[in-house]
Amino acid sequence: MYEKTVLIIARIIITPLFIYSGLGKVLHFSDNVAKTPFGDTLVGQLMIVVAIIIELGGSLCFLTGYRLKSVSLIWIVYVFLTSILFHQFWLYTGAQQSSQFIAFGKNLSIIAGLLYFSLFSPDRHRAN
Repeated sequence: MYEKTVLIIARIIITPLFIYSGLGKVLHFSDNVAKTPFGDTLVGQLMIVVAIIIELGGSLCFLTGYRLKSVSLIWIVYVFLTSILFHQFWLYTGAQQSSQFIAFGKNLSIIAGLLYFSLFSPDRHRAN
């Protein structure tokens, strides 16, 4: 009972991060496309559409307990790639390097939590 409750609380705590980010991409689509390494191109637009699907679709799955292990693994890859593309602390100096390093480190912490989910969460395959 305790373990199940903790896993539910952890899912509720981690999911708003992805919901907020996904909704921000929907509401400010053009701005987010421009921030991609590909700028305002078809590839940049596809990157944001895929990100929205991963963030909002994954959040829905995570909250309902559907395919937790699969979503965890997808989010691990997604957060890692996002960190490499958008938090390149090694390119900066001073305060910018520090803030990018903190963002990168926070993402690694998120990945650590997702690794736990990928190994120990019960999966509900409700829509099979």
